[in-house]
Amino acid sequence: MIERYVRHQLAPAERRAFQEHFFACEECFEQVQTTARFIAAVRQAARQGQLAESAEPVSWWANLFSPALGFAAAAALLLALVFGWLIFKQRAAPRQDVAQEQRSPSPAQNTAQQTSPTPAPEKNERPQSPPLPKLEDQRDLLAQNRAPSVLLESARDASANANQLALPANATSAILRIEIEPGSAFTSFQFQVFDSARRLVTTATSGKANARGSVSVRISTEALQAGKYLVKCYGVRDGQRELVGEYDLLVRKL
Repeated sequence: MIERYVRHQLAPAERRAFQEHFFACEECFEQVQTTARFIAAVRQAARQGQLAESAEPVSWWANLFSPALGFAAAAALLLALVFGWLIFKQRAAPRQDVAQEQRSPSPAQNTAQQTSPTPAPEKNERPQSPPLPKLEDQRDLLAQNRAPSVLLESARDASANANQLALPANATSAILRIEIEPGSAFTSFQFQVFDSARRLVTTATSGKANARGSVSVRISTEALQAGKYLVKCYGVRDGQRELVGEYDLLVRKL
């Protein structure tokens, strides 16, 4: 049941019933988190080719000691050594002549070295500009400059205040991020923010998750005050909504 839940294979009614159970059961809650991380890691390793089976060299290694193949290998090795020695000998002679000519410059070169003026240093050299940061680093810097963000994580203990969002006085928007299983079939995501009285404060929609399984959405902070909130995230596919997770959020004003 836990694996089917993490892989989004449960029917909507089964999924809601299981969510009501595991949010109240500490053991099931930890198993869901562990299973989700394990499946994501296995899929990531498979995409990077780390789980490819290695071919066993038993058959060709055994055939190597057959008489016909052994004689052919010895003959090929002998021919390779002979041709390699001949090629090395032919290339060594020109290199020695060239090295000797480079060590003893001609009289014309000596005269040119004595009469050629020393080049003056350039006065208008431009200082080298520092290297630009990578594209991913530029995106992270832009995101940090534009709006504060928080990575939402599921927590059963609301008093832990694990998800905190610090809003500067001039902030007009904020970014909420969650991490789901990579390769999700959801075509979009909807975020709903509720205050402590469970009144809907704001709603925002995001597109598909990226290759790393990260989903982000920008929300307006105009109606957000300092205090506790509840964030619900729904995945949408084939026009149907499915609850992905609920997250406690603590907003602090700077």
